[in-house]
Amino acid sequence: MADGKAYFDLELRPNRSMEPRLFRWTVLGVGLLFALMALRFLVLGAWPVLPFLLADVALLAWAMRASYRSGRAVEYVRLSDERLTVRRVSAAGRERRVQLEPFWTRVELEVLDERQNRLWLRTRERRVSVGAFLSPPERVALADVIGEGLARFRAGCRAGDPRG
Repeated sequence: MADGKAYFDLELRPNRSMEPRLFRWTVLGVGLLFALMALRFLVLGAWPVLPFLLADVALLAWAMRASYRSGRAVEYVRLSDERLTVRRVSAAGRERRVQLEPFWTRVELEVLDERQNRLWLRTRERRVSVGAFLSPPERVALADVIGEGLARFRAGCRAGDPRG
């Protein structure tokens, strides 16, 4: 991101547990299984089922591809001596940058129910969502990291100071 020292410089990415190579093998495996099923239905004379089996494989491939495409999104959160910056890059490559005054920024962890939450960075005039693609426990940990960095900033420690 920017030059200079920072209290923290985070890169947040959505989790994609399946490698692209396994994605191809999964679609090929399901396609092979459905081809065998299609052959069986064809032998039984139930040929109208074939387009639905083909549509199922096509939809699976489309959904997995869309999931991987959305996995290219990334968020950068950086706290320096001057500002707190949240930079989002969408899966399509569009960038949005929000800069907040760190002295007035508060970390809010909104608990929606026992298993869901949202993380917000709030100033008087705006509220910015952070880590929407993370799991709830990851958002709790992220809130702690950001909160500790903001506390060090407010305590007057300089970025990169080993005593802070």
